[in-house]
Amino acid sequence: MKKLIALLLAVVLLLSLAACSSAGGQKEADKVHKIGVIVYNLGDEEVIGFREYLQGYIEKNFEMVKFLYSDSIRSAEQEMAFIQDACDQGAEGFLSFLSYDLAAEVALCEQNKAYYLLASGTVDDADFDAVADNPWFLGMFGPGIELEYKAGIDMARFFVSQHGGDRYFILSGGASVGNEMHYQRALGMLYGLCSEYGASFGQPLETLAGTDKALTLSDKGLTVTICPGYMSNDESRAAAVELYTGDTYDYVLATLSIGEFYSSVGSAQLGMVDSYNTRNLQLFTNGTLHYLVGKYFSSVGPSVMLMLNALAGYGKDFREDGKAIRVNQSFWVSDSLTDYVDKYALSQSASMIAYNFDDLSQVCRLFNSEATLARLSALARANSYDDVLLRRRSG
Repeated sequence: MKKLIALLLAVVLLLSLAACSSAGGQKEADKVHKIGVIVYNLGDEEVIGFREYLQGYIEKNFEMVKFLYSDSIRSAEQEMAFIQDACDQGAEGFLSFLSYDLAAEVALCEQNKAYYLLASGTVDDADFDAVADNPWFLGMFGPGIELEYKAGIDMARFFVSQHGGDRYFILSGGASVGNEMHYQRALGMLYGLCSEYGASFGQPLETLAGTDKALTLSDKGLTVTICPGYMSNDESRAAAVELYTGDTYDYVLATLSIGEFYSSVGSAQLGMVDSYNTRNLQLFTNGTLHYLVGKYFSSVGPSVMLMLNALAGYGKDFREDGKAIRVNQSFWVSDSLTDYVDKYALSQSASMIAYNFDDLSQVCRLFNSEATLARLSALARANSYDDVLLRRRSG
């Protein structure tokens, strides 16, 4: 009898410990984590699309997440003010879609014990390495410098192959004010054009890509006008329209979404780095847009899981040799209406969503105790059109 009682007590103790462990895990899963989202323009189609995914899908399926959105951030001061304000509201981390001063942003987050992650973007190696050891900086998801540069080259070479003229208008966006993504795209466009024509403009292409003043250059039959400035800024857009309509161009190559500038494109062929959205579907359909390098909105899903792993206390397990991670995700590219429609349909599909709950929960420790950095990185990198089709058809 004593042995039986002892056995029963042991079983009760084990069940009690299991219940406590389960309750602790459930308590963590039930906690709501506030995450700030730093964006450059609330009216931008890409920003709207990411927001619909984050608030319309992630929040509904991962109930422990609540996103706090910034207004349209147009300066370093505005970004720093938002970070502090969101921290005061209880934000524990930030998904950023821009960066003015990465070191300062991470330092402010560290002061507030909040994590910082570039959810979809590119910064140069020196800026990244300067904060890579800081445990409050989680890392960066995005194409990376090489793919940004290649995107510009490929776009330029595509239009050269069309043999529709030799006059190019490049909208370099924020290349002159530290936007590494725009800079690398503009540099790639210039290299692609010059290499195809055998042209040289007498200055390093690196200098020309980052010009803060409009320039027109010609050599070997090639003419290129470089126009800096964000098209979401009324003054910059007005200056670009005046410059563009003052001459005749065969092609417009844009490192960014061109916003209302599209109404000035006229008969020129347009190539743009942006996203798979309804506005661009309309531009492809009416013959304005001929080439798109783009992101799709659910591609940020893995970055949210990295943040959630850190907020749940597993941050150290999702670093590379103690450093912040860099995960390269490729662009999608369309050079025809048919191709755009196929990729747009997949990117917008509720039933075929590229990164769904089943995908993401497998790389989040709150749902899968065997989730690892290797699995999360592999999932994030499997973001091509073919990767997504394979995942959904096999799922």
